[in-house]
Amino acid sequence: MEDILKNIKIELKILGYKLQEDDNNTLEYLINKHTSQIVHICGLKEIQEPLSYVVVDKVCAELLKNKIALGEDIGIAIGSNAKNIKIGDVTVDFPANSSNDEKISLILEKLEKKDFDYSPYAKMRW
Repeated sequence: MEDILKNIKIELKILGYKLQEDDNNTLEYLINKHTSQIVHICGLKEIQEPLSYVVVDKVCAELLKNKIALGEDIGIAIGSNAKNIKIGDVTVDFPANSSNDEKISLILEKLEKKDFDYSPYAKMRW
């Protein structure tokens, strides 16, 4: 869990989000939540290395979406001239004339990985 937490903090910093003191408990909860879901979906006993990066992306997306939903300013500003952004294995292309909020929404949607295929990591259940 320490490696996942460390990578989440790195990804949030790359995105331009400054961690708050009260974020640590939320991050630990979200890590446990997403790790448990993936372990259950795949029939694993523990999270495997490639899947830990899925947890990182999902946790970052959920943390930031929750803060936005609560009306908090997450402090992320994407330049008006930015046409795309690449974070790890996630690339987001922005439509012309997108607002900052629309760009952030597109990034978080990609980070949620709703269409991620877990089947290569799944074990047979007997």
